[in-house]
Amino acid sequence: MQMDPSGKPSGCISALDQKRLVDLIERTFAGGQALDPAARTVLQRLRNSGVIARPDLIPPTLVTMNSTIRLNEEASGREWEITLVYPEDHEPAESCWSVLSPVGAALFGLSVGDVAEIPDAADAAGAPARWRIAAIPFQPEARGFLTM
Repeated sequence: MQMDPSGKPSGCISALDQKRLVDLIERTFAGGQALDPAARTVLQRLRNSGVIARPDLIPPTLVTMNSTIRLNEEASGREWEITLVYPEDHEPAESCWSVLSPVGAALFGLSVGDVAEIPDAADAAGAPARWRIAAIPFQPEARGFLTM
């Protein structure tokens, strides 16, 4: 597992998320269909991150699939809470964002304290807003749901 200078895990993903997401991306973009930017971001994170084989070793500060993430927008102080889900459960009106959406791809594999640049729908130019991960109120692995 990679560590940053403060000793917290950095650039890590769970083996279960890796397996499921590689399979999902292969199925979704089969037949030579080009990867969209969000899928490319997720695939790059899957390829470049350390893999934690045992779900019970996943740090509770790591954004994994089905985690609920509390965010703070750096410029305005706005708060936002979302759940990172698989595409079939994507429902932004219910604060459920697919890992293959720009929002989900920006957050997957980050940790509490990290900053994600997420396209701001309120900005006419589409400039990204900087959102800091403030907390992870729910993470399946931290609650003992090791196969969720």
